[in-house]
Amino acid sequence: MTALRDRRAGLLSCACDFDVPDDGAVDAPAQPLALIAAGFAFSVLAQALAFAALPIAGAVLAPRPEAATAPVALMLAGAATATFPAAFLTGLFGRRSAFALGASLGVAGAALAAFGLAAGEFGALCLGAFWLGVAQGFGLFYRHAVGGGARAAAIVLGAASLAAFAAPAVVGLSQAVAGPLAPAGALIGAALAQLGVLVLAAPLPATVELSPPESGGDSAPTDFVQRFAAITSAAALAWFGMMALMAGAPLAMAGCGLGLGAASGGIAWHLLAMYAPAAAIAASGWRPPAAATTLVGLALLGLGVLAARGQNSAFGFDLALIIGGCGWSLATLGATQWLHQRGAPRAMLALHDFILFAAAVAGALLGAVIV
Repeated sequence: MTALRDRRAGLLSCACDFDVPDDGAVDAPAQPLALIAAGFAFSVLAQALAFAALPIAGAVLAPRPEAATAPVALMLAGAATATFPAAFLTGLFGRRSAFALGASLGVAGAALAAFGLAAGEFGALCLGAFWLGVAQGFGLFYRHAVGGGARAAAIVLGAASLAAFAAPAVVGLSQAVAGPLAPAGALIGAALAQLGVLVLAAPLPATVELSPPESGGDSAPTDFVQRFAAITSAAALAWFGMMALMAGAPLAMAGCGLGLGAASGGIAWHLLAMYAPAAAIAASGWRPPAAATTLVGLALLGLGVLAARGQNSAFGFDLALIIGGCGWSLATLGATQWLHQRGAPRAMLALHDFILFAAAVAGALLGAVIV
């Protein structure tokens, strides 16, 4: 538990976060690893369904157009709010209890959001989205629960990549069953996915030890602070662009006459692009240069945002979302690698997290304008 207490604060607080594994780290035992991979996959499925449904639901119920992306922004705010409580509860009560609590909030949040959409209650939709975000904040720790082993990281991230493609099937089923209320059906699917996370959390061991933290002091010399500011700014720009795409693309697709099915398919491709590079790099154990990786990622992300602005077909939007997802993946990978290589103090990692989420919330709020 010592390693857990050393690392629980300052973790990047998104269900799609990752870290380059340590080649010498020991993988998690087989049974907990399978449970963690499956739980994380269900968490990603819930995320994909929420990101496909919430922008459209917000556009339908928002009292004014600029509030259409408020549910997505509140979901991100919920994830940010959960960061330190999730870390504290994980350390105090163990992973099983913390994961179960997060999933319970996810079930309730998705169900409340579905009710809000069906009943025309924008406030209920927003509150449910916030609770869904809290569940995603807890879901982050699935990645870290397996330690730093390359095989474990590849399995968990690979499961998340495959789970993204279950979202279009769930949306198709909701369209067949619920008709005009298909977004509410997709949110019910997100609730069922979070229920799967809850069921899989029950047999987990109370604790799954993390690999030891990388060496590094708690001092913050001037040159480190300057580099930290630069890399955090770059990562924040990546998160801003990624969320602008994820929040704005479904609205832009709806404006072009493309339905919820097209939006969910585009988000699935986007999520796959966000996870696949990390899974491949984790499996290979290769550590690309941090600064160059971040810059290449930002360039790709900018290209994806620009490409999305001029699209009017599902294929064009899908391609833009894939490019943007790969760009975010590389930019975040480079920034995270740099921070861990330099042994950033925990307080600065927490500040890094806060800035990233502030940028992500801004991107979600401005997504309808940017894309």
